Amino acid sequence: MYRRSVALNEVAFTDSRIIVPVDIQSRFKTPMTLVEYTVTANGSTMDFDLSMISAMEVQIKVVSVSGTTPTLNVYIEGKFEGSGDYRVIASQENITTTGSWFLTVNPLVFRYIRVRWTVGGTGPSFGLRVYAQGMS
Repeated sequence: MYRRSVALNEVAFTDSRIIVPVDIQSRFKTPMTLVEYTVTANGSTMDFDLSMISAMEVQIKVVSVSGTTPTLNVYIEGKFEGSGDYRVIASQENITTTGSWFLTVNPLVFRYIRVRWTVGGTGPSFGLRVYAQGMS
């Protein structure tokens, strides 16, 4: 709601709030390489300390695939520090070909994360790359 004041170039607003824009482009960003492996069996990475990150975009990139009916599942897991248990916070399942998949984790409430994968098929092999772009 507004009312026009006496001067032609002035406008007064009543019952309103001023919202300050946030420039997300100027926020601190951290590029990370989480995985660069050829995976042939189930496995996981070490824990990554992301205490300075509040959100992240993850790219899963498969650069090569071989084997008979190979399948790949990739999980981003957060670690509960009190118990040491992990919880899946993002995943991409049933990957059977090369390509890229993107996952968003927002908000990221865990200090530590890891990447875990499972493979299936006969003689499966995946050239796996997992990258993250974090934002604080």
